[in-house]
Amino acid sequence: MVAAGLAAGVGAAIAAPPEPAERAPAVVRLADGSSVPLRQWSLSYEYFRWPQGGAQTDGTAARREGSELWVGKKTVPLKGATLQIEYDTVERERDVDGETRKVKVPSPRALKLVAAGKATTLKVEPPHRELMAPGVDKKLMVVARSLDLRGESLTGTKMDFCLLSYSTLVECGEGPEHQVLQVEFP
Repeated sequence: MVAAGLAAGVGAAIAAPPEPAERAPAVVRLADGSSVPLRQWSLSYEYFRWPQGGAQTDGTAARREGSELWVGKKTVPLKGATLQIEYDTVERERDVDGETRKVKVPSPRALKLVAAGKATTLKVEPPHRELMAPGVDKKLMVVARSLDLRGESLTGTKMDFCLLSYSTLVECGEGPEHQVLQVEFP
């Protein structure tokens, strides 16, 4: 009787479906020449919502995770693709040693998606509200703030890379060690 129970347990263990394999890491290439592989990665769209006609101070920030690039109303699959971020240099005011000064900083001007040997140029355009916040009450204002790539390094350190800013309230990668030039997706 015990042997039959053990045999049934072994048979159940053998018949169990295998665990899904972990997705291969995405590789982030930075302007300082370094690269970082990210495991368990996702694209994280940060947005802000507040009541229509109300003050933004009454609003809340939220995020939506995904594995596809959202440009306007378009959903762009990234499997096996390389996303390149092309920059212009713009002047911004910054507080430097207690003084407001104009400094030159990189600002994304276009995205280039290379997939299956074909390059496609995409505008830097915030995602449509229905992609970021599906089902959110139409009486709420929804504004995109940023697109981040989140994941963990091969040693398990949680990491976030700001890829795009859709708002003046968020600045991405002003220094070369934080400026993402390219992401290679598995």
